Amino acid sequence: MSRPNSPTPQRSRPRRRRQLIRVTETVKSSTGFERFRRAMQGSGFSAVVSVAAHVLLLLLLTWFVVRGEGLLKAEPLDLRWLTAREVEEGQSARAPVRIASIPDGTPTVPVVPETPEPPMPARPARPAVQPVDVAGQLATRKPEKKRLLLQRIDEGGKSDLAVRSALGWFARQQLPTGNWRLHEGYPDAGRRTARTDTGATALALLSFLGAGFDHVSGEHQKTVAGGINWLVGQQRPDGNLFDIDEFGREETYYAHAMATIALCEAVALTADRRASQAATRAVKFLVASQQPIQGGWKYQPQTPLTNGDLSVTGWALMALHSARIAGIEVPGDAFLLASNFLDTVEIQDGARYRYEPEFPVTPAMTAEGLLCRQWLGWPRDHPQLENGVGYLLGPKHRPRWQDGRRNVYSWYYTAQVLHNMGGPEWEQWYRDARDQIASHQLRTGSVRRGSDVRGSWHPGQPIGQAAEKSDIAGRLYLTAMCVLVLETPYRHAGLYMPVDESEKGKPESGSTGKPDPKR
Repeated sequence: MSRPNSPTPQRSRPRRRRQLIRVTETVKSSTGFERFRRAMQGSGFSAVVSVAAHVLLLLLLTWFVVRGEGLLKAEPLDLRWLTAREVEEGQSARAPVRIASIPDGTPTVPVVPETPEPPMPARPARPAVQPVDVAGQLATRKPEKKRLLLQRIDEGGKSDLAVRSALGWFARQQLPTGNWRLHEGYPDAGRRTARTDTGATALALLSFLGAGFDHVSGEHQKTVAGGINWLVGQQRPDGNLFDIDEFGREETYYAHAMATIALCEAVALTADRRASQAATRAVKFLVASQQPIQGGWKYQPQTPLTNGDLSVTGWALMALHSARIAGIEVPGDAFLLASNFLDTVEIQDGARYRYEPEFPVTPAMTAEGLLCRQWLGWPRDHPQLENGVGYLLGPKHRPRWQDGRRNVYSWYYTAQVLHNMGGPEWEQWYRDARDQIASHQLRTGSVRRGSDVRGSWHPGQPIGQAAEKSDIAGRLYLTAMCVLVLETPYRHAGLYMPVDESEKGKPESGSTGKPDPKR
């Protein structure tokens, strides 16, 4: 039997209390609560933000899980347009629903439909490249027809008198060998750097032939024959008529083309067999020298890697048309290629032209380009041709023999374009040009060789436009260009004028100009 006041139980109670306290502290230290409490004591605000973010993330995930069961049961969206059949069958469930906007008090801005841009103007239809009929082109050089034409447009005979006086000057400048020279033999000759006997001889011959004087008969028969014989005698085996053996000279193809025109006109007027053979070789050389892709000509034979210019190309193309007048066959593809080149230097769909694509538009190049288009088949009423003619007739392009304005090279091409068009505007322009040119011809002075100027024109009085080149090519060049302008009414028949039936079927008919599949 134990004793109620035994000392052993009293000593064990404090020990058990201490053990319980230690266990409780151990449990507390191992829980998240303790960690939270310590974290809060160490970093207060950061811990609150972190906990809040985690709680928000858990709530969002819970919402998506609960909501997902309903979404999985919904019908999938059909984004197709309703077909007419579905509408008829009442399948309107898929039809789009218009939801009215909820007014929020914000004023709405009315939607103004955009004004559609005006359509681009249609490009004028391109006439087919079809070289014009050349029948009877030189018939107007016959004395009786020439006289009738001059009676109408050359009141008082100013033009005829000036031409006859100039031809007398040319005859006196001819060398005993039959040729002429640009750079010496008379006052104010051209620079030696621009020398070419072929070019000078061709220009002189074109002046005689343009007035109807050939190498078989007539007033200047001996003079013209001497020039034709010189050209034929110095032609090279490949057909080249240029007289200087320097590759790439600027004068090369100008001179060759001009000489080819002279030979072809001589053939057309006389049917001379020797001249015909030389002209045929010259034409073949010219065709072989054409740029094979773009179709132009320049100072040397062209390759796919070179480019022509309009100034040389105009003379070359005129030579090919002169060949047709003489009955010399020309591949039709040569004309197609020439048209391709004209496309590269035109603007305004062919109403204006440039020397080369990167150059500005000028009256001279526009006139030359339009003349080429006329020979290649553009009709008289083609809109771009009429547009270009209006540009050439503008007041600032009227012929004026003034410093910085005279440009007989430009007048040469303008005269031909307007003559082909015909009508009172052409006649008035010609009278203006005739008066300007004839009034500045030298009618007096010595006729002694070396100082002879009577019947010619001074290249530096006044100084013309730089593009005229008279300061470089000299007195003979300017005199020839003046004569060719004055001869325009009868040098060729107008392209858009009817040709007498009696003139058809003669050597001038030439080739048809259709493309040659063999080329």
